[in-house]
Amino acid sequence: MEQEAPVGVTEGGNARGLLLSRIASAVGPLLLLASLAALPLISPSPNTVRLLFVTLTLVTASVGWNLLGGFGGQVSFGFAVFYGLGAYTTALSINGGIRPLLAFLLGAAVAALASLLIGLPTFRLKGPYFAIATIGVSEAVRVVMTNVPWTGGASGYRIVEKVRFYQMHHYYAALGLAALAVGISILVRRSKLGLALIAIREDQDAASDLGVNPFAAKLLAHAVAAALAGGAGGVYARYAAFIDPDGVFAFRNGIAILLMPIIGGIGTIWGPVIGAFVYGLIHEEVVANFPQAHLLIFGTVLILIILFEPGGVMGLLQKSFRFIRARSSVGAHP
Repeated sequence: MEQEAPVGVTEGGNARGLLLSRIASAVGPLLLLASLAALPLISPSPNTVRLLFVTLTLVTASVGWNLLGGFGGQVSFGFAVFYGLGAYTTALSINGGIRPLLAFLLGAAVAALASLLIGLPTFRLKGPYFAIATIGVSEAVRVVMTNVPWTGGASGYRIVEKVRFYQMHHYYAALGLAALAVGISILVRRSKLGLALIAIREDQDAASDLGVNPFAAKLLAHAVAAALAGGAGGVYARYAAFIDPDGVFAFRNGIAILLMPIIGGIGTIWGPVIGAFVYGLIHEEVVANFPQAHLLIFGTVLILIILFEPGGVMGLLQKSFRFIRARSSVGAHP
């Protein structure tokens, strides 16, 4: 006769596993933040700092997109608009004598305002129609900015600061903004807005019947997400000191911002962060080695993730943890 496992053993194993999981989820992000903040102690090369800087700006944009596309299920290809508007607003503000921090805030505010103007008509569309509309808006804004003379048009716009360039100052600005973005994502996910967005993602009509205002919830999430993307564009613009429409408003930027949460795990807190690090750290190598085929490579990766692991890297990690926990529970049985 097969002997049953004592209840205390099973409950104790589950309790220990849950406790370890909570400790890891709390300590892990703090260790990552501390490691990134302590980077100057190891005297990294300027190229390493540059690569991490770019990756951190991508983290902010990725986390921002996830608020709308991951929590709310609204697939937008147009976040390059907010990234570019934040970049140009920040550039114009700094050249106008405004301090960088305030310039970043202005860039985020202009992006949020633009999100309302874009969201008011487009959120009346559903499914693929909304996605197509965001593509049209993105390309329209890029063409307009290419022909605006007071921002340099297609020739681009240069930022002229009268202070000495310190690479680590820019790095810490990107790190602070990325940490703020993750904090906002956690707050939104645990708020009534987060619950409303998830309800809209699962079934908008049912959410509306339960008292959720889908239009208002999507507009608010869109504004917060756009502000983060605009802030990321502003931080990048100050570092680069030169921007042009085909760079910051490029459609490939909108695709990249969408791709990163999918790689890491759409609709999760840490998936967009992981996806941004994966994309940011390998993107340049892929482009350098496959200049004519890098878009095909990333497109193939996207298709494979959707087909075999829709949960992305986070989905794989969760399955691995469940497998290990199940094996540990089996090993605990006498």
